Amino acid sequence: MIDLSVPRARSIIRPDAVLRGEEVGAGTTVLLLHAGGERRQVWTPVTDVLVQSGFRCVAFDQRGHGDSGGSARALAPCADDVAAMLHAEGPGCVVVGASLGGLAAIAALGDPAVRTKVAGLVLVDVVPDLEPQRVRRFLADGGMLDVHSELVEDILAQVPWLRRITAELDLPVLLVRGSSGSAVTDGDVDRFLRLAPHATVTRVRDAGHLVARDQPVALAEAVSAEWPALELLRDLGAGDVDHPGGNLLDHLQRVRELVAGWGGGRRLSLAALCHAAYGTDGFPHALLPLDRRARLREAIGDEAESLVYLYDACDRSETYARLGAAPLPLTDRFTGEVVSLADADLTGFALLTIANELDVARHASLTSDVRRGIRALIAAMAAYVPDASAQALADSSLR
Repeated sequence: MIDLSVPRARSIIRPDAVLRGEEVGAGTTVLLLHAGGERRQVWTPVTDVLVQSGFRCVAFDQRGHGDSGGSARALAPCADDVAAMLHAEGPGCVVVGASLGGLAAIAALGDPAVRTKVAGLVLVDVVPDLEPQRVRRFLADGGMLDVHSELVEDILAQVPWLRRITAELDLPVLLVRGSSGSAVTDGDVDRFLRLAPHATVTRVRDAGHLVARDQPVALAEAVSAEWPALELLRDLGAGDVDHPGGNLLDHLQRVRELVAGWGGGRRLSLAALCHAAYGTDGFPHALLPLDRRARLREAIGDEAESLVYLYDACDRSETYARLGAAPLPLTDRFTGEVVSLADADLTGFALLTIANELDVARHASLTSDVRRGIRALIAAMAAYVPDASAQALADSSLR
């Protein structure tokens, strides 16, 4: 019997090169495409986590890199290689592309036949709408521009084409950006979301441009954790429910982004993404009835779901009157019971509250009295999460 936990060699013969790679694990296939100047081994600590989470991982050295032949002087051959990798797989692949790998993946998805193979696209610290001068400066600072100048100029010439492909993508897209040292700016994210408004954006703390090197576990968790939750939210119609700033799905993703920026871990990020699943005291539209909690548990796990339940069950008039107490007595509006929030549950509840209210303040038309009420609520949460409270209170929407 083949031990699927042991990497197996792979090769793909192209007209002008042989691509060398490997696969490991069993389950949904994740095709990993490394950045320029890297090789497939950069993904090893990522695949270690993904395999444990039930994924099959496939990674090749891109042409002109590592053990693969050929040369990488233009984007089109790299995209054709990605297409060949996907045609060698069954349908339902998740494609993860870092930098050059992400751009080659986008280019490959311009072919409708390739798109039928792909269930989702993860872009790692790269966007299609590249600003030429900033790209050249960033690569020059890293000593990469002179080495790959021909490829860089070809890619920059393809930006209009990459933008068109991105705008036409109808599959789930996740942008994972680094923090300090990232090549992706807030302006890049804004333009990206205008091209692909259905996309999800998450930030990995303490990671630069090469997220797979800097924070491989966090990257693997972003890849493995987001998809079931996003698929469930879309299936439940979150994108069709009106909410300030667009629709409910937009709001959920923005709240998750805020929480991640404040250092929320996996449990809290998943809870933020689904924080209104059962409806809340302030937004009663429920995506799931309480007798179907098992469905959310399957998507995000028991621990994250329990935090979603606590947030949604909160009777705000009763509970907010007790803010400052620790543990915090929370009145469950579904059962009438009072439960004590402490430790991670209390911190998570406070961060979800701040992120939710801040996003509403940023996107809703509110009276001055309502805005003052939000400010007072966030200030009260300083008893539990002082740093996040201070950052939120400094936001222009609450001044």
